[in-house]
Amino acid sequence: MIFRTVKKEELDYIFKLGYKVWSKNRTFEKYCLDNGKEDEFGTRYALEENGEIVTSIILLKFKPIEGISAYGIGSFVTPEKFRGKGYGQALLQKTIGTVYKENQSVIFLHSDLEPSFYEKYGFKVLPDKFQKYGKSVYMAYCSKEVWNKIVVLDANQLPKYF
Repeated sequence: MIFRTVKKEELDYIFKLGYKVWSKNRTFEKYCLDNGKEDEFGTRYALEENGEIVTSIILLKFKPIEGISAYGIGSFVTPEKFRGKGYGQALLQKTIGTVYKENQSVIFLHSDLEPSFYEKYGFKVLPDKFQKYGKSVYMAYCSKEVWNKIVVLDANQLPKYF
């Protein structure tokens, strides 16, 4: 497996994967425009196996929160034929490893999957006051020290849906 950034010429393929899941009644062109904006403050990563992208993700960089480095994970998609083989797990762990520092950072995500999928990797469901987006569960990956700092904040101090 090769962990790497996504190449510009691969974005159409990555966007087609995401569009199947998150079109939200938009045209493909509008979906690409909306999601392409994330590239201004994020880095897309992929795992490659035998020359083929088997899973991809974007890691977004946000403004620090109370002196804590803040990131977001989004557009995490694995083509159906590659699911259940550990690729998503490997990509998630490698992506987290690029930025995570104990007691100094937090990584957020909005899960459309059962939260237990991410909980087994150390993510925790944020308290109800942060849950504003229906079926998408807001979660965080951080140390207990950082958790205790962020859960007392006003919901508006955390990044909005991304």
